[in-house]
Amino acid sequence: MFRFYVSVFVGLIIAATSIQAAEKSIDGKIKSVDPTKRTISVIDKDNTLDLELSKNTKITAKNKPLNSSSLQAGQSIKLKYHDALGIVLEVDVLSPIEKKPELVVLNELDTQGEESNPWLSSDGLTIYYTVKEPSQQTRWVWSATRNDAESLFENPVRLLPAMDFTVSDDGLEMILFLNRGLYQTTRNSVEDNFKRPTKITTAVLEGGFLAGPCLSSDGLTLYCDSIRKGFGAQIQLMTRKTKSSNWSKPQPLKLTPIGKMKYPYVSRDGKYLFCTSKGISQGSNIIIHSGRDADGGFHSASILNVDSRNIRGIFPRYVEATNELFFAGEPENGNGELKLMVLKNFNPEKMIPGLK
Repeated sequence: MFRFYVSVFVGLIIAATSIQAAEKSIDGKIKSVDPTKRTISVIDKDNTLDLELSKNTKITAKNKPLNSSSLQAGQSIKLKYHDALGIVLEVDVLSPIEKKPELVVLNELDTQGEESNPWLSSDGLTIYYTVKEPSQQTRWVWSATRNDAESLFENPVRLLPAMDFTVSDDGLEMILFLNRGLYQTTRNSVEDNFKRPTKITTAVLEGGFLAGPCLSSDGLTLYCDSIRKGFGAQIQLMTRKTKSSNWSKPQPLKLTPIGKMKYPYVSRDGKYLFCTSKGISQGSNIIIHSGRDADGGFHSASILNVDSRNIRGIFPRYVEATNELFFAGEPENGNGELKLMVLKNFNPEKMIPGLK
């Protein structure tokens, strides 16, 4: 009897030791994760471990429970796994959880007509946009506001007629495309109405015209797309010394050409130029130009792609303050009309291939 108890006791010790030896812990980074297949690859120093996430895997961040869809490549983690079975037992996420890009239609601004040309204030809380109602021949510029990036836009107000337009960061100047020409107008405060627009006499292009205006953050550079026979796609720029000075004549901006580039937008930090191309495939791909040159041009270009899907639309506008990319596009299952859309949780450094 004594021998039997000793044998059982020794067997339990051996079994416990085997289980304990099979459990290992590492500090590493997630290389890749597939929540559907429930697999995860983790970099431990110079080694890569391919493991399985079970239904019982405990996933936490700061002692708060998470699900496997919250795990993302690049996150620093502490991981406990069963060495013999290759199953993850526990994951403790140490780095912040980054939200994935999410495409949202701004249904709160939807009308019976077509909404286009979004332009955002620097804090992302005021939106300007155009509306073309079926009963009207003219597009009108409207504005609306929201309390924060998670709130709906409210209280839309009609401002003045225009096709394309751009607004200064202080909201007091607007440059518009009207009657095959560029016009400018001002107002004394954001509560006031804009004055009647006057034509920019220097915004002349021989054999064509300028459209799709975009003001730089300091208001001293104006980017436009050019439309004229005999020339390929070109983005033009004009400059002025002060906000009260006259604009210079347009000059081509050096860019990597991709299709018919239109509707330029330079980010407020000057690092990126967004535009639309209609020459690649059906629809309008959004192009991101990066790699700013010493002479002001951009030498790299890539198509915006999210989860192996090209994002198509026109008038792309990037808001650094809220990590959002606004544009006008046709929603899935739509009726062919342009609607205002936003790609939330947008980070160009993570979206542009090879950019560090």
